[in-house]
Amino acid sequence: MCLLDNREVRKGWQPLKDAVCGLFTKHGAQIVSSRRWDERRLAFNIHGQQRGTYLLTYFKANTQQLTGIRRDLQFQETVLRNLLLTCDEVPQSAYEPEAEFDVAAIPTESAPAAPAAPAAPAAEVQESAPAPAPAGEPQKSGGDS
Repeated sequence: MCLLDNREVRKGWQPLKDAVCGLFTKHGAQIVSSRRWDERRLAFNIHGQQRGTYLLTYFKANTQQLTGIRRDLQFQETVLRNLLLTCDEVPQSAYEPEAEFDVAAIPTESAPAAPAAPAAPAAEVQESAPAPAPAGEPQKSGGDS
């Protein structure tokens, strides 16, 4: 899974997808499936980006090839983050055709947070002072004796 920079996705999805998949094939990996997974708001900014598009790629590769793939993904400026995991079986949904999407519809910024509504004034609570102890009795403190 690769998290892609939305600025680059807006320039063209297919060339960006081909470039990222090219990093895998450059190291001898065989692409089984590669498709856009989703476009989402990020939990925190990454390189000034508040949103990113996920590219989910299933591939077959020798374990010796993974080091080179990871290195190239880290140095690819369009890839904000990546995660490589072992998958025993590719799900059937990975083979479905990729849904078309309009890159122009990707928001440039996340929607600004709505200003918080002013809090209602808290009701004034009058605390009554403890009644004075009758004469001759010691006053109790809050601690244990």
